[in-house]
Amino acid sequence: MLFFVLWYFNIAVRPFEGCIGSSQTLHYTLNYLLAGLIPSGALFLLHARRDIASSMGLSHGFGTGLLFAVTATLPMIAGYAVIGEFDREAFTWIFIAGMFEELVYRGFVFGQLFRYARWGFLPAALLAALAFGSLHLYQGHDPVSALTAFGVTALGSIFFSWLYVEWNYNLWSVIWLHTLMNRVAALHHNSGNRPDCCIQEETGTTHRIQINTLITNKIQDA
Repeated sequence: MLFFVLWYFNIAVRPFEGCIGSSQTLHYTLNYLLAGLIPSGALFLLHARRDIASSMGLSHGFGTGLLFAVTATLPMIAGYAVIGEFDREAFTWIFIAGMFEELVYRGFVFGQLFRYARWGFLPAALLAALAFGSLHLYQGHDPVSALTAFGVTALGSIFFSWLYVEWNYNLWSVIWLHTLMNRVAALHHNSGNRPDCCIQEETGTTHRIQINTLITNKIQDA
């Protein structure tokens, strides 16, 4: 919960905003890294240092996970590649999102609860889905579309949790699949325009910055 609050409202990165300038990509990355100190610290308390990578599902299956993700998304990539264009900045956003979201919500939240706290699959997967879906509420422009975004991403979270278990806790399989599926979505956009997923991520970050600033101003006024 503390991680989510720090990340969503950009609290952790706020002291560094003067140093990082207007780069939303850098802001997004630094926000995840700083807020990520909380789950990282928890992992050091829960596991011996040599076991942390294994507890997250990062100690095996890098190449296998990549091969699986490429194979699974190849038809979509081939279809959308002819109507899309490569956007280096968009790819940065996509890779960052896929990597950090799976580390936090699959490897840490779901993985630690299911594998080590002995929660059942559904309770652990639903909690991760609730947090993951809430993370994407900003993608809606009204209550209905926001709830739709929540529902779709929450279901996707449950699917990724299931896949993580079925692949013998190989987190790389879901990291790469998440990243490549986002990449496919980014290819499907109008020529000359930024990918929708990239715009949504930047818009969400901007909204969270504005909310954080408003809250800080209210506190100071009080």
